[in-house]
Amino acid sequence: MSTEERVESLLWPFVERLVDSWQLPGVAMCVVHDGDRVRTRGFGARDVRTGDPVTEDTLFHLASVSKTVVATAVLQLVEAGELDLDAGVTAYLPDLVWADPRAEGMTVRHLLSHRSGLGDVSDYGWHEPELDDGALARFAARVAGWTLERNPGTGFAYSNAAYELLGHLVATVAGRPFEDAVRERVLQPVGMTTSTFLRADVPAHLGALPHLGLPPRVVDGAYPYTRRHAPSSTLHSSVAELGRWTVAHLAGGAGLMSPRSHEAMWTSEGGAGGQWHAEMALGWFRGTHRGYAVVSHSGEDPGFSTSLAMVPDRGVGVVVLADSNTAPTFTLTKVALDVLLGQELADPPLPPVTVPLAPVLERSGVTPAAELYRRLAEADAEEVDLDEVGFSDAVWGVIEMHRTDLAWPLLELWQRVQPDSAQMELNTGWAHEIDGRLEEARRHLRRAVELDPDDEEAATMLARLSEGRGG
Repeated sequence: MSTEERVESLLWPFVERLVDSWQLPGVAMCVVHDGDRVRTRGFGARDVRTGDPVTEDTLFHLASVSKTVVATAVLQLVEAGELDLDAGVTAYLPDLVWADPRAEGMTVRHLLSHRSGLGDVSDYGWHEPELDDGALARFAARVAGWTLERNPGTGFAYSNAAYELLGHLVATVAGRPFEDAVRERVLQPVGMTTSTFLRADVPAHLGALPHLGLPPRVVDGAYPYTRRHAPSSTLHSSVAELGRWTVAHLAGGAGLMSPRSHEAMWTSEGGAGGQWHAEMALGWFRGTHRGYAVVSHSGEDPGFSTSLAMVPDRGVGVVVLADSNTAPTFTLTKVALDVLLGQELADPPLPPVTVPLAPVLERSGVTPAAELYRRLAEADAEEVDLDEVGFSDAVWGVIEMHRTDLAWPLLELWQRVQPDSAQMELNTGWAHEIDGRLEEARRHLRRAVELDPDDEEAATMLARLSEGRGG
């Protein structure tokens, strides 16, 4: 069976079954094989209110997949002699006042590989977007005022703030706004003509909308966009255009940079943890799948989940874009790679228990939904996945958007059916923090740490609230 036949007879039906059984709003996928042969497909809706379908041209917010464009832009500047990977960042950004003297040792390479010593963002401010040209520079000035969490170059710690600094660096060197610089240097040369970091440039008839909460819905005024976090998060693109992006990178950066620069970008800078993300290169993760080296990046912001992965030695790549946080984009990525690599496929995973609970919670409230959960948990036949991940995926996005009114019913249900869940306690504490109830927040976060002493997120959040720090 040819690769095209495998995609048509195995992959697309698998995705259709999963989208249906998981009741996902929408998904778009692209697969590349033989280096430059691209197939795309849309499933479901870009807006469940209208039923407008997802197509290959639907533009999704890409979240952290945006970082691959920033890394490419930086390597272009290095190749042009305008930046040095191992030069100190502070020399390139004379407009910033650095609070921590250790920042003098922070290099461009450190920022790209998440070894800068910087912490991460605690509140993205999606609910209070900054839309002017100065938003990114103002945030960069805030980051310069942070105390580093470790010495630069001493260890991997993922930092979105590091990429905001890189975006500000690109804008400073180019002498124009970040979004304009990357459009001209990166997106246009590779043929990504509708892709944009500016949400205002997304045509209304092409944009996918974020679906939040339980059941997943479009929430008026809730969209993960602000220009202060453009470099880390706000590229909008389609599977049609990301197919061109994938082809260019499988070809060693053709049309973007020299093969030598591209090789440097994909060379590991050290360990990052896990099989899929075992090592960190310059803006890209490296790992393995089925014994093959995989270069990838994924992303997740409220209402969107994205994944891009390539197996360079086989000339194959996969893009998965979803307009919800409940879509198993990582599973779909691995399944698509298996199809391209000639592997056998298992059945689609069971849907999370939140799928049958959603309409009951919406229609009848917490108590009937909890009763349904218990019946499903006691059933002889395994129909759904009872794991807490379904609850977490459904709730964190509305909390991050500061829409806790949509979170509390789900949090109450979660507490009733999984009272010893550390993730439930963490999200409950977070929601209390957003609502200004700091003592309640600390109480739930302490409980989260008691239940799971290895939960670094809960411990970090508790320390921040206890010390009165912000991000």
